[in-house]
Amino acid sequence: MSNKCNLIKDILPLYAEDMVSTDTKEFVSDHLESCEKCRAELEHMRKPADFIPDADIVPLKRVKKELFMKRLQTVFFTAVLACAIVTVVFGILTSPKFFPYSDSLLNVTDSPNGNIIITFDQKVTGYSCIKEYNDETETEIYRVNAWTTDWYLYSSNRGNQNMVIPSEGAAKIQIFFTQNNGFEDVLIYGANDTVQQDILTLPRQILLPYFILALLALIILAVLRLLLRNTQAITIWIDRAILFPISYIAAHLCTKGIRFTTYSSQRDFCIIILVTILFYCAVLTAKPLVSDCSRLFRHYKR
Repeated sequence: MSNKCNLIKDILPLYAEDMVSTDTKEFVSDHLESCEKCRAELEHMRKPADFIPDADIVPLKRVKKELFMKRLQTVFFTAVLACAIVTVVFGILTSPKFFPYSDSLLNVTDSPNGNIIITFDQKVTGYSCIKEYNDETETEIYRVNAWTTDWYLYSSNRGNQNMVIPSEGAAKIQIFFTQNNGFEDVLIYGANDTVQQDILTLPRQILLPYFILALLALIILAVLRLLLRNTQAITIWIDRAILFPISYIAAHLCTKGIRFTTYSSQRDFCIIILVTILFYCAVLTAKPLVSDCSRLFRHYKR
């Protein structure tokens, strides 16, 4: 390659960008007309360069994705925990406060069509009725209770509550008011049958067996976790399973405290299970977030 070609090659980048003077431009153009190698070099410069992505972008994308997932986990954890707290508060505010019997609490009357109407006092915001049948005396037995809640006490006034008990006239009817306070049920309608007197409605202990079962499951899983601590594949599942009895115990303590008796077992148990599921989801979501925070703390501590 001649010295002139070397000189032209040095100028070509400026020539390609049209950054040379007019005389230099004419000089290069004249040379390009007679030199095939320099002309090929110019064409190569003017070709668009193939973009090769920087390999460092891939880790950055992965970090960005991980940060996005952490934000989603944080939002989900906050939402689930908020739902759990709302459910606990709602369960406490709507917990029935049963009324003891009094003459002013309710009024029992017979309607012209034979039905029995029970009209409750305005402070009663809820009631329930359980029907039984005594084959020996051929008597229909109704057990009625009445309650209010903090929710209705401070939020609204529902007015007087009325309950209608149909009477077909064939069977005798007895209506008892269940006080749910450790005292005997009170006969408020029907003949004074000594067989059905002195009946006491006791609270159910259904919550205690489930609490003990959760406590036993927690102990068993904790022992298994200790014995199999070197088996990572199994300990992962044990760590997930052990969170459920912990969540159930926490849900029971948050909603019922250390009380295990209840006069509304179905309602209380459903609320405890719902709070348990919410606590479990919140703890599962919080676990990787806590691990990341702990790892970052140890890193900065060094």
